[in-house]
Amino acid sequence: MSDLASLSGLKGVVATLRFHDDGTLAEAAGQLDQVDMQLAAELCYANGRIMHHASDVLMTLSGTGGSPPRGWMMMGNELSVCGVAEVACFVRNREASFNDVFRSLVEVSQK
Repeated sequence: MSDLASLSGLKGVVATLRFHDDGTLAEAAGQLDQVDMQLAAELCYANGRIMHHASDVLMTLSGTGGSPPRGWMMMGNELSVCGVAEVACFVRNREASFNDVFRSLVEVSQK
């Protein structure tokens, strides 16, 4: 079983994906079609870049050191997107344990 498939097996996870450094889809598993997965990869890549940029600005303005964010989350009313490094997943809010989701995202992103 692939790492993404095991991540997809978590309660509430609808789809998972891994993307390349340019935002193109590397692999995917779950309940989204190929076109939606590619759009999701681009969204997740862009959001990760924005989070890193915001972190750089905050460190510069505060005059303190820091480190880049390890992960991020965009929460909607019913569905959320969670990402760590180049791996992301779509999650039904009412069904998921976000602690389990992020713990698994960290594990999968390090492989």
